[in-house]
Amino acid sequence: MDVRLVRTICPYCGTGCSLSLAVVNGQVRGVHPYPRSPVNAGKLCARGLSSAEFVNSPDRLTRPMIRKNGTLETVSWEEALAYTADHLKTYLPSELGVLSSPRVSNEDNYVMMKFARGVLKTNNIDHCERLSHTSTVQPLIDSFGYPAMTNSIADIAGSDCILVLGSNVFRQFPLIGRAIITAQQNGAKYICADPRKTFTGSTADLAIQFYHGSDVALLNGIMQVICTNGWEDAGFIAARTEGYAAFYDRIMQPAYGLDQVSKATGVSPEAILQAAEWISSAKGCSIIYSTGVTKFGAGDDVIQTIADLQLLTGNVGKKGAGMSPLRGQNNIQGACDMGILPEYFTGYQRVDDPKVHAAFSQEWKFSEGIAGPIRGLDSTEMMDRLQKNTGEIKAMYVLGENPVLSGPDLAESRETFSHLEFVVVQDIFLNETAEFADVVFPAVCFAERDGTQTNTERRVQRLQKAQDGVGEAKQDWKILALLAEKMGYAEQFPWKTYGEIFAEIVRMTPIYAGMTYDEVGRPEGMQWPVTEAGSEQLYAERFATANGKARFIPAEWARTCENTTPEFPFLFSMGRCIFHWDTGKMTRSSTQTANWIEIHPEDAQELGIAEGDEVEIETKDKILCGTARITDEILEKTVFMPSHYVDAQSSDLIQNTSLDAAARMQPVRIRKII
Repeated sequence: MDVRLVRTICPYCGTGCSLSLAVVNGQVRGVHPYPRSPVNAGKLCARGLSSAEFVNSPDRLTRPMIRKNGTLETVSWEEALAYTADHLKTYLPSELGVLSSPRVSNEDNYVMMKFARGVLKTNNIDHCERLSHTSTVQPLIDSFGYPAMTNSIADIAGSDCILVLGSNVFRQFPLIGRAIITAQQNGAKYICADPRKTFTGSTADLAIQFYHGSDVALLNGIMQVICTNGWEDAGFIAARTEGYAAFYDRIMQPAYGLDQVSKATGVSPEAILQAAEWISSAKGCSIIYSTGVTKFGAGDDVIQTIADLQLLTGNVGKKGAGMSPLRGQNNIQGACDMGILPEYFTGYQRVDDPKVHAAFSQEWKFSEGIAGPIRGLDSTEMMDRLQKNTGEIKAMYVLGENPVLSGPDLAESRETFSHLEFVVVQDIFLNETAEFADVVFPAVCFAERDGTQTNTERRVQRLQKAQDGVGEAKQDWKILALLAEKMGYAEQFPWKTYGEIFAEIVRMTPIYAGMTYDEVGRPEGMQWPVTEAGSEQLYAERFATANGKARFIPAEWARTCENTTPEFPFLFSMGRCIFHWDTGKMTRSSTQTANWIEIHPEDAQELGIAEGDEVEIETKDKILCGTARITDEILEKTVFMPSHYVDAQSSDLIQNTSLDAAARMQPVRIRKII
């Protein structure tokens, strides 16, 4: 019997925990924590511990398929590649859309980016970051220079004050939650601000429950208290920032006075004052946020306001301080780094910068050039045009995404994809999007690939292949290279290994400069950018802006929560739970739990609903079903449901991203199903 342990990276959240896959006779059979990782130090959450269970699922895709007479039929790789190449050649670049994935490696994403811009000649490329962390990218670029976490996970444990906003860290990112607990045990003040009463807030020194959509008002109010009391870091502001005068004028408006903010947010003046005092007096304050901020309307404003607060108090570029956006999926930071965005090449180099565009064109050597130096369509823009059936987008290549399910409205998503003439799906399972596919390519999963991925703290780490792909499944980058060859571009895709692709990434990506494939294979990986002083803290000496200074960019608050009515007296939201991730396609193959709907005990008593009852939620035009879970974790007159279940999305269900562009929650009514 051949038994070995293969170190790789967990395929779920952006924490980037290392784990060892137990391989018996060439097949993955189990998971063990890996002790030497600085990220998780030998610990794993429930998802990580069950991550091997879907690897050899009988539902895995094993052979290419082509739709013939309305039915997907298995075919040879040769037929599938030739068929796809012939069809893609018939479309104009503007008629093509590409969706790639944070579930695959940096190398796979880089090759897809090169394929889209070099072979298909289109900048219409994006990934699910658009629906989860798009509001992180531009505000942080505008304020600091890089769209990334400024500190490290381990550094959070050394903070004197921690503010968690819009993230149920202890359930969504348990290994990062350990750093918060460590800091608190060392004397740090821990503030948790959330409209829900979450497990994450249960140990907080100050738990703040505010009205939905009033984040900006709360943060602006805290900053006015700091300015009024002279608690700002005047030396840091003068030496390292610009735009303070305009920011000060905006923040000192009467609307952000203590009493006014208390009324707007539902938070007591005493709590606002206490938060301001702890944040401003800390030697190092870390602010942690996630999709509770970024997935909703006004997310850009909230993140801009968080950045302003950290600049106001000098909490960037030093130990125990910084902004920590927690990336939802395993390689969402890497997918952004690799240019899976309509306006950026790798490393956030703009496609409309003539020098950058020329450099990529020269390096790639496509004889007829690459996609022009203009921003393409993002995923929401592509879907909007498809939903309106404008005819602008006619074909789509989907790698590792499931937009039919992850989109805001299942019925609308199905209608949207029905307007496409040609769809290619490249994935490990036959998902809901594949129902519309003309071609399906079977790809490998995390346990069957090498390569690198980049976690939420900018740490580039190595994946390591533990078993061969199931059936005839191929590496994602290899499928694209074979397809490029069929379309006449074999010379532009010459690599034989992930390491060769990584070398090209490093050559073309300044923020990855100094890395080698061997060095990122160490247990600690490497954080970008590589500097002599180390990369745990960004901006220790200067910001990554043209003049090296950070920018204050004030944001105004406007009410973003739709009011309840006597007919629809509850507010509804959706989000993640500890057992599942994203659309749940992988985790539901590992862990079986039923969908549920959380209801406050007093509301349940009033409605005659008991634990375990089947209930339905009705919006103005949708119906959602699930099993009642009675809990005081949510406020009265609110209901909550996990977003991972396809059965919960049946008929006309919506997800939280389908709410009005500026809304966080939607008014609903709830009743027991008799």
